[in-house]
Amino acid sequence: MKILLNMAARVSDQAEVFSIRNDSSSLEMRNGKPTNMSASIQSGYALRILKDGRIGTAYTKNLLDREELVSNALDSLKGRVKAGFSFPGPSDIPASWLPDESISSMGFHDLHSRSKKALDYVRGKVEGQIDVHSARGVQDMAIMNTSGLDISRKTAFMYILTSLLFPNTETAVRKFHQSRNVKDFPERKLDELVDLYTSGLPEVDVPTGRMKVVFTPETVYTMLWRLSASTSGKSFYNRTSPLQDRREEMVLSEKFTLYGDPTDPEEIEQHFFDDEGVPTKRHTVFEKGIFKNLILNLDYADKLNEEPTGTGYREVMFGGETVALPPAPSLNCSRIAPGDVSFEDMIKGIDRGVIVIGVLGAHSGNILNGDFSVGLNPGFYVENGEIKGRVKDGMVAGNVYDVLKNIESIENRLHDSPTGGTYPSILLDDVSVAAK
Repeated sequence: MKILLNMAARVSDQAEVFSIRNDSSSLEMRNGKPTNMSASIQSGYALRILKDGRIGTAYTKNLLDREELVSNALDSLKGRVKAGFSFPGPSDIPASWLPDESISSMGFHDLHSRSKKALDYVRGKVEGQIDVHSARGVQDMAIMNTSGLDISRKTAFMYILTSLLFPNTETAVRKFHQSRNVKDFPERKLDELVDLYTSGLPEVDVPTGRMKVVFTPETVYTMLWRLSASTSGKSFYNRTSPLQDRREEMVLSEKFTLYGDPTDPEEIEQHFFDDEGVPTKRHTVFEKGIFKNLILNLDYADKLNEEPTGTGYREVMFGGETVALPPAPSLNCSRIAPGDVSFEDMIKGIDRGVIVIGVLGAHSGNILNGDFSVGLNPGFYVENGEIKGRVKDGMVAGNVYDVLKNIESIENRLHDSPTGGTYPSILLDDVSVAAK
């Protein structure tokens, strides 16, 4: 990395080298039989150079030809992409925790053993199909730049996703557990999964109309996707955000607080700098319904004449090479602050409503404007405080800025989500539900 940085420094005003190595393996089981095993090691290097107020980028999977990588970065300057920021220098960044080495040494036998324990615990309690997906991953990342920054971190995690499929369908209820230590799937979560599955076995019709709707932790991302888009520095710079010029205003329910804190010791992938080397800290976007802060990387912080917020990440959403993507504004290690109502009491308080267990089509609609229209996959119908069964066909639609003003309650417990982040269930009032 240092050789590459020195080469790039000779032909630019500033330079940065980013490296990453991902080592992962996963196992999928259906009713106790392995259906898929995979292992991969991905590594790469990204080079960014600043010259004459412009930015050039290039990446490679190896460093066999450093001269070509520098040449490609210089060629990309012809795109005349402006950049007024500078790469950050050294700062007082705490030493990262060292991950559990037992995760690094986990093999398929270990994944199989952990998955089988979850499956054996559930088997016999339900008659449906049981899928268990387990995985482990280790990431090494480093950043070096001409401002004197030279930092690195290593993270490791494992997860198990247990799914119970309803008879003759691919529709399932799921529970997700992740850890930065080698651990079994908690039995308490498996008991909750079995109870949820059992309550959804009957198929029922849902009436069309406006009613109460619960978004579970696995589906909250439907709304967070839209909030993240509107609070990104990119949308503010382009003046396309519906929250433009509304900072410090109450725009959502006072029960709603959204923040990210990669420094929290409870975070699975705790870290103290983002993918640009900017120190991280707790970053609150909405506090008790008030729109507080934007999500910024170095580029948009400069364009908006604001301080960077330690939220610049090379995020891969639907697969791809991490090093191929530039750092973009992204709220990492996100959380919705918990409320004061248990999930069970939340359901008991519903006279008529729907629990959104899974969604189809979260990517559709005008995301930036906050609109959503998602299919229930599955959804449960609740009447007089009791789950009546699984909805045959149904949809939930609305605008995130409208429905999040009508929060009736928020669960008092946080759950890891397969989509990233840690969230409670949220009960909303007066949401549009349609039967197909």
